[in-house]
Amino acid sequence: MDLTSFVEDGSNKLKVQQIFSKGVRMIYQDALDTIISDSSLLDKLILMEDIPSEITSDFLKQIKTPKALVQTPIIPEIKPAFKVIKNYDDWEPINPQSFWNFFLSRYKAISQMLWKRPNLKNTVSIGQLSRVKGREDLSIIGMVRDIRDTNDGRRIIKVEDLSGSTTVIIPKNLPERGEIIPDEIIGLKGQAGRGIFFANAVVFPDIPQVHWPVAKRSKILFLSDNHVGSKKYLEDVWDKFVSWINEHKEISYVLIAGDLVDGIGMYKNQDKSLEIDTIEGQMEALAKYLKQIRKDVKILLISGNHDPNRDSEPQPAFPADIGKPLKKLDNLEVYSNPAWVEIEGITILMYHGTSLDSMIDAVEPIRSEGYQKPFLGQKHLLKKRHLSPIFGRNKIFPDKHDFMVINKVPHVFHTGHVHKFSINSYRGVKLISTGTFQDTTNFQEKLGHVPSPGKFIVMDLSDGSTEAIDFSKLQ
Repeated sequence: MDLTSFVEDGSNKLKVQQIFSKGVRMIYQDALDTIISDSSLLDKLILMEDIPSEITSDFLKQIKTPKALVQTPIIPEIKPAFKVIKNYDDWEPINPQSFWNFFLSRYKAISQMLWKRPNLKNTVSIGQLSRVKGREDLSIIGMVRDIRDTNDGRRIIKVEDLSGSTTVIIPKNLPERGEIIPDEIIGLKGQAGRGIFFANAVVFPDIPQVHWPVAKRSKILFLSDNHVGSKKYLEDVWDKFVSWINEHKEISYVLIAGDLVDGIGMYKNQDKSLEIDTIEGQMEALAKYLKQIRKDVKILLISGNHDPNRDSEPQPAFPADIGKPLKKLDNLEVYSNPAWVEIEGITILMYHGTSLDSMIDAVEPIRSEGYQKPFLGQKHLLKKRHLSPIFGRNKIFPDKHDFMVINKVPHVFHTGHVHKFSINSYRGVKLISTGTFQDTTNFQEKLGHVPSPGKFIVMDLSDGSTEAIDFSKLQ
C-alpha cells in the first residue's frame, strides 16, 4: 500500500497531515509498511517535539523499542573546531545580463526546493495552464511579480516562471494571503481558469525541522551594533562587557553581526551626531576596543549597513585598506555579510539584518510588532529561504549567483540591525537578535522604537540553551 492509498482512510489522513505539518517531507515505503502494521506509531510521531524530515524504518524501530528510549546516551565531546561554510569573496562586474542571471539563479535554487514538497502535487509550468481542460487540481511554482488587493479583500498576484506568467486570485480567508511579498518564489495549489489561476493554498519554500546534535561544546556570546564613533556610543557598557568576558573563561567565541562603527554620511547631518568624524578614526577605535578582549577568545565579525563597505548586499569583508587596523588582532576573523560558519559542528548564519525593515513593512501579520519582536522577521526570511527577497527595498548586488538564498539551513540564525534583543526558535532553528552598544537615537525616539542597549546573548553550543546578559545593569 502506498501513502496515497493509506490516507484515503479519513483518520489516517488527518494524522499524516499533522505529521507533515511538523516538518516531515518524506515517509519511506519501508517505514509506511511498519506504520501499517502498528498504527500506534502515528500517534507517537504526532506527540514528538523533534522529528526528522525523513521518516525511515530504522527511526521507527527506535520508537518501538522502549529500551532505546531509556538508555543513557553517550554524549561525545566535540573538540574546539571552526570553519567557514559560505563566505562571499568573489563577484563579477555588473552588466545588463547580470540582473537576468541573478534572478534566474534565485528562481532555480528556490523552485527546486518547492518541487520536492510532497504537498505540491501535479505541478505544471505556467505555460501549460492554457492547455489544461476541466477543473482538475494543479500546482504551479512562480516568482511573484505584482501584488494588489480587491475591495472585497481578495489578493491578486501575478507570478511568472520560465515559460510564462499568469494572474492568481488568492481568497481573503487564506491565512497565508498577507504573507506574500514581491519577488519571492512560492508554490500555489488550485485550479486553472481562462487566463487566471484560482488558488486554494500557498506553499512557501520553508525549512525542514532542524535537530541539535547532542555533544559537549563551548559557549559563545552574540553581539551586534557597536556603532563606534557615535556620540551615543555607550563606552561604559563596553567596559562592563570587557570586564565580564575577561573573567568568564567558559566563553570561547564572540560573534558580532555588523554595524561595528557608526559610519560617515549615513543620513543628513550625521556629522552632528559623531564623536569620531573619520572612517579611519572609527576603525582604529574599533580595533582598540576589540583588542581589550582576552586573546584566547575567537572573535568573528561581519559588516552592517553603517560600516565602510559597499552599501549593497551581500557585502564582502572590508577592503584591505579600510580593514587594516583589524588585521593586527590575531584572534579576529572578518567575513562577508551574510556568512555561514560552523563552530564545533553547529552551523550559524550571521546576517546583519538590513532587510528586516522591508520584511516588517511588507508582511502584514508582523507589521505592528516586528520591531519589538525581531524573531518574527527572522522566521519569515527562513520561510522564504531568502535573506532579502524584496528587490529594490534593500540594496542587492546582482551577481551571477544569488548568495542571499538560504540553501544551507543553520542551527542558529543571528541578526542585529534593529537594536532589539529577542530569543526564539522556528522549526528547531534558534533565532537570535542582539541589542546594541548605542543609546537610543533621536531618529528611534521619533519612530517610537525602543532598542535594547547592552542586552546580548550567551549560548551553550552543547544544547542550544541561551542566557540573556544585560551589561548595562552589571555593577
